[in-house]
Amino acid sequence: MQRRLIWAAPLLAVAAMVIPAASKAAVAAGSTIDAPGPDMLGTHAVPIRAERFSDSLRRAREDASSSPMLQRLIAPARQLPAVRQMAFVQSAVTSGIRWISDATEWGQHDYWASASQTLAHHAGDAKNRAIVKLHALRALGFSNSDLFLTLARDRVGGPVTVLTVRSGGRYYVMDDTGAPPFLAESRRFEFQPLMSFGMYGAWVHVRPSTPATTFVAATASTSTLARK
Repeated sequence: MQRRLIWAAPLLAVAAMVIPAASKAAVAAGSTIDAPGPDMLGTHAVPIRAERFSDSLRRAREDASSSPMLQRLIAPARQLPAVRQMAFVQSAVTSGIRWISDATEWGQHDYWASASQTLAHHAGDAKNRAIVKLHALRALGFSNSDLFLTLARDRVGGPVTVLTVRSGGRYYVMDDTGAPPFLAESRRFEFQPLMSFGMYGAWVHVRPSTPATTFVAATASTSTLARK
């Protein structure tokens, strides 16, 4: 479990900082994010300006579609239906890219590698493997606006980063266990999305009936646990 918690605290702390502003409809104050967010599991995805993540997101969004390694990875899935393409990519990335911490691979506490970098190193942590999955699905024809790197809290596994895919009006979760993608709604009592990052925007997940102070307190609690 430790490997999934090391990098989570900084992102959870940022979520705690931005949620109060977002919940006050601060989005209207100059936000340029127009892409539809991932409103899933009863949450409203509120757009935010994620300047703190600008360098990380620049690498995460770097187009890898022309990468020979990515093309080889997705080749067997080209003629499959969408759900089977997700399952194929999930399995291929998990088996082909070994898990390794950012500190070991990049000498940094938290480094968002581009998909091309991770493919070249054949190694990455949960979020960097999720970035490869995102670009693999892009190369298979999935829409940019339907792919999200989601920071969530799992009641069993703690803080996790997953790739969330919007398809047919439903949300599929591709976690870092290598298990087949699952419908988010099938685990609504276990899986709590906190923040999502897409090719065109960034969002915090807010439940309309939950006061911001309560959500921030829960997020701060998760951040504390992540440091242990």
